[in-house]
Amino acid sequence: MQLNKPSSLYDALMYLQCEFVAERNRVNPGNITWQQFDILTVLRTGSFMPSQIGQRLGMSRSKVSKNLSTLHDLGYIRQTPDVRDRRELETSLTQDGRDMLSIIDQQHKTLEEDAQQVWSEDEQEVFTALANRLIAKLRQERVAR
Repeated sequence: MQLNKPSSLYDALMYLQCEFVAERNRVNPGNITWQQFDILTVLRTGSFMPSQIGQRLGMSRSKVSKNLSTLHDLGYIRQTPDVRDRRELETSLTQDGRDMLSIIDQQHKTLEEDAQQVWSEDEQEVFTALANRLIAKLRQERVAR
């Protein structure tokens, strides 16, 4: 039985994903996991309940809870009882959490600079539009599960 050769689109997406993982590993401050980094990235946009974080990231409630506990212990997040339902915890970034993400952002800036060297301004706009469409589809499918 012969397997079909992957398409060039498949290859490009897989290699791009590998490069992005390598980039994330390069700039990781070392004391958080990628799941924790993803949670902090979500919290950058506002306060969320743990269930909302889990839904957004496709993460189980137990994984969210464990990661939030660690992030709280590290001082990167605060959790306060929700005013509507005291059993729920509204989760937000602390200043330390924002500062840590800022450091990572500065290190990620090289990724943007590399893209700017490789692509013209028009190509950057096309890539941004196409990537945002794919991101929205992947997020929609994950949230619907």
